[in-house]
Amino acid sequence: MSKVEKKIWRRLYKYDREQRYLKKRSELDEVLEEVFDQTTLMTIYDLMKKGLIKEFYGVVSAGKESRIYLARDSNLNYLAVKIYLVISAEFKKNRVIYVSGDPRFNRIPSDFRKFIYLWARREYSNLEAAYNVGVPVPKPLFVKNNVLGMSFMGEDGERYPTLAEVKIEKEVLEEIYPQVIEAVQKLYHEAKLIHGDLSEYNIFLIPENRIAFIDLSQAVRIEQPQAEQLFLRDLKNIVKYFKKNDLEVEDYKILFEKITGHPPLYDLGEE
Repeated sequence: MSKVEKKIWRRLYKYDREQRYLKKRSELDEVLEEVFDQTTLMTIYDLMKKGLIKEFYGVVSAGKESRIYLARDSNLNYLAVKIYLVISAEFKKNRVIYVSGDPRFNRIPSDFRKFIYLWARREYSNLEAAYNVGVPVPKPLFVKNNVLGMSFMGEDGERYPTLAEVKIEKEVLEEIYPQVIEAVQKLYHEAKLIHGDLSEYNIFLIPENRIAFIDLSQAVRIEQPQAEQLFLRDLKNIVKYFKKNDLEVEDYKILFEKITGHPPLYDLGEE
């Protein structure tokens, strides 16, 4: 391991210990080994040299495909750094459908690492398209290889909760629902995107009873062949969540027709 790599390892250990997001050293060893391979370390080092990242803290959220870390830039502003793992070929198998037919990407690379790099650029592009038309999403800041930087959605280093993580009063839900539908419409008509995995798990509840969409990695262009079916699923998930919480909302197929201007060709049934 080079001196540069050792320096980054030491810095990452220090920040994670200080913030106590990962309590046991053995757990930290396992996470760092899984996430920070040599190429990722060098990518982070390059971002640090440019001042885009100054300090790393702990894990904000973790999944099978990525880790999101709390960090600060050279101006000490908080940011979220999403690092895609480069070890699971199952990831590519399950994600090719979202890239297939995307006019922004003419060729799907056979090399897994290159596919992950494409996926990270794709999420950056989706966030940028949504953010630029006023959809409430994190602001994309940078992307390099498998590392994506976004504005941090939270306060004092603590991220905002998702709708799934908090108990919400009916009066608040009545405020939130039209915001969700408005964001879906704006995403569709102005950004020309469909979230593709929208549910209460991917919507933040932020101060003053506002909302924000997160995780646009699976968002597809409206002209992609799978877009309509994914859009139906998104709307069905949203309607199901609000109905479950005793809110009177329209059927997802009616919402689909109102937004797209035509009835759905698919019937999701009870899936």
